[in-house]
Amino acid sequence: MKHAFDYSSLCAALGALCAGAAFATPTVSNVAVTQDAEKNVVITYDLDEEAIVTVSLTVGGEPLPVPPTIAGDANRLVAAGTGLKAVWNPNLDWPLQSAANVSATVRAWTKDVPPDYMVVKLFDDAAGRKRWYYASTNDIPGGVTNRIYKSDYLLMRRIPAKNVRHRQGSPSDAPFHTDLEAAHYVTLTKDYYMGVYEITERQNALVAGTRKETPTWLTDADKDYYPVVGVFYKNDIRGTSQNYTVTATDEPKSGSTIDRLRTRTGISGLDLPTEAQWEYACRAGTSTTLYDGTEAGSSGQGLENMKRLAWCKWNCTDGKPREVGLKPANPWGLYDMLGNALEWTLDGPSANKTAYYSEGQEVVDPVLPSARYYLRGGCYKQTVHGNSACTASFRSDDWGGTSGGGPFLCSGFRVVCPIPVEP
Repeated sequence: MKHAFDYSSLCAALGALCAGAAFATPTVSNVAVTQDAEKNVVITYDLDEEAIVTVSLTVGGEPLPVPPTIAGDANRLVAAGTGLKAVWNPNLDWPLQSAANVSATVRAWTKDVPPDYMVVKLFDDAAGRKRWYYASTNDIPGGVTNRIYKSDYLLMRRIPAKNVRHRQGSPSDAPFHTDLEAAHYVTLTKDYYMGVYEITERQNALVAGTRKETPTWLTDADKDYYPVVGVFYKNDIRGTSQNYTVTATDEPKSGSTIDRLRTRTGISGLDLPTEAQWEYACRAGTSTTLYDGTEAGSSGQGLENMKRLAWCKWNCTDGKPREVGLKPANPWGLYDMLGNALEWTLDGPSANKTAYYSEGQEVVDPVLPSARYYLRGGCYKQTVHGNSACTASFRSDDWGGTSGGGPFLCSGFRVVCPIPVEP
């Protein structure tokens, strides 16, 4: 039977188990757990140098069924000190449940190798914290698929890319291969955070101050959670209608969505991913056309494979996108990397359109600075240049990113953030 917390049992269990808290460099020490007068669980610790500190709780050695909301010196960048304190009110997160045998794990992370997840506040709030860090999906308040991460908050996943050499593009015999996809090898020298979801209608409206809705779904109850589409590189995302002379090597223009995102969140490095960052994150260690190890196709099993992972023209016959996060995530927990909205990337080829890297070429941290830009991942509605692919290597160019019809009304985006995260 459910019952209220047995606090004496809870604190005794915590006091015994927290001595085994995980340690890292920088070093966490003197971890202790007590109960305050309001019956909150209070975790104190010492930290020998500035670090990102995460606190995880378990019950009987298993993660809490409801991710806890922990306040204080937890899940953020913390200055060195003694008697640092994190507080959990169990009755807010997990009322009327037994909490015996709860333990806490305190970890310290360097800014160069931060926790796997970062949550960023998007709504306009001058006071309080703007970002939080979590060691795993089990610690994220509300859980990864909670709609708060499709609306008021931006959830980002660390992509383990540092010094990993991987193949980009596709072999000439791969399904949907085009001459824009010459297989070559890329090494990225840094990890980075990437949005778990495509930017949604609600998130775009919060930051940009206006909606980009298409009339066919104005009455849909869930439209806030659809990916924003019909946005363009030069007069929405990195430029504005008044100032859209912008390339991959330029800073975003004042008033653009990326500029507003940086101002709102306090993170100066937020931007679109480069093509190399996008494809590496999409593949998540796989080399097939789809990120689950299977191959795509325009018929038969290949088509079924693609429909299983992506919102594409074959399963969005009403011409509408779908709420982000409904299809299976890739191995790194990113949703809708294939299908739903086309996704803008930071860079693109030279003006002759076909310029890319040659077959087998080796490149490091590539950025192609040009006036043309590429969209990745395929989309929910139409074919693009006669190609209906929703694959990891799919590329489609735009003539300048300021306007367009047909498939480019399906264009949306997600963002990346460099590591270490600096304001």
